Amino acid sequence: MDKSIVTLVSDVQIERAREAHMFHELANVSTLGFKRAFEQFNAAGDGTDNALGTTLVEMKEGPKIYTGNPLDVYLNNDTVLGAINEEGQVNFTRRGDLKINTENQLTLGSGRLVASDAGDPIVIPPNQIISISEEGVVYALDPAQEVAEQAEVARLMLRDVSNRNMVKLENGMLAVEGLPIGDFPTGPNVVSLSSGVVEGSTVSAMEIMVEIMNHMRSFEMKIKLVKDLDELGETNSSLMRLA
Repeated sequence: MDKSIVTLVSDVQIERAREAHMFHELANVSTLGFKRAFEQFNAAGDGTDNALGTTLVEMKEGPKIYTGNPLDVYLNNDTVLGAINEEGQVNFTRRGDLKINTENQLTLGSGRLVASDAGDPIVIPPNQIISISEEGVVYALDPAQEVAEQAEVARLMLRDVSNRNMVKLENGMLAVEGLPIGDFPTGPNVVSLSSGVVEGSTVSAMEIMVEIMNHMRSFEMKIKLVKDLDELGETNSSLMRLA
């Protein structure tokens, strides 16, 4: 195959991967704590497998949505929250809609277990009133006691990533670029959260729709160019056979 066609086919594959990425972001315009990410593609040059790369996350803060729910938390500045993935490893998130599951474990709204500062699941005592401090300490209060006192249950795994680049994993969670999956030393800034608030998605439906339309025009032009070059190559081959 002509080298120019191989290059164009490689570009088309990258454009297809970009398109899938943009539609994925559009589908998450309402997902709490969702962050825009930017794919970095590496062209293989053989027209077969070139849509590989990393997905760097834009860590700007999303809009605040006030709920008044004491289990909802907004992670301030560059604070991220640890959660436990399917393999038992710690990943990170900006999602802050916390729940208590049927096993009295603290989870994200997605169902993933929230990690304590030690990396363990957090078990909430039953029939307690739960609150979360600005520093991420989970307290429980027994309303049945005559003199009710708050008891510390656990401390959330909060980490500052102001000095880190974050990448998005296949499961939608976050990790530090260049480090093994799991916990890492927190950055220089103080970690904190606000309760009764959650963070909305940083994806703007209008912006992403404009990007998709521009992308589709570029994609169609490249497809047409591939076809034109392929037809030109067939014409040249026919002329050479006749010569």
